[in-house]
Amino acid sequence: MSEAEMSSESSGDASRPEDVINLANTPVNCVEAETVRLNQCSVGKVEAQSIDFDNGGVQTVHSQNLNFKNGGILVAHSEMINLSNGGIGVASSQESTVNGNTGILVTQSANVNQGQVGLLIARDVQGTKIKSIVMLASDTHAPVETIVDQRSVALFGLAAGVAMGLVFSLFRFLKGR
Repeated sequence: MSEAEMSSESSGDASRPEDVINLANTPVNCVEAETVRLNQCSVGKVEAQSIDFDNGGVQTVHSQNLNFKNGGILVAHSEMINLSNGGIGVASSQESTVNGNTGILVTQSANVNQGQVGLLIARDVQGTKIKSIVMLASDTHAPVETIVDQRSVALFGLAAGVAMGLVFSLFRFLKGR
């Protein structure tokens, strides 16, 4: 399907909020609609109640419900995110299901299955085999492998404090001579 075959006429933009827009194999600057379905598209910005996205890339997404598979999104703001085999740079949501990679994920409830998240901030985390650099969560029901955990942070803080104390003591000693 080309840009001319989509549900909304446009010249690089597809915007009629009352419509359902289906796009395939086309680059578009901006898409606004009630429902947006994208397949192998490159889109600058998408705003919709519901977005189904398969293969491609989007810079910014604002939606109520985002279903995303095999592609990349730079920034996503959605009430519900369902990510499968893709990647999101920065995501904020109320509820997230992640089966892929996310740089930063801020959410109320996260279900991460065999996923990798650089920074995960959530109230409730569930899933299987979560890999994260830093994870801040109130309640976790999943095996988590983190690079930076509470013990690492405490040891780093202790080592940094000792190092700074030695440096300041050395400067004070040399200045007094």
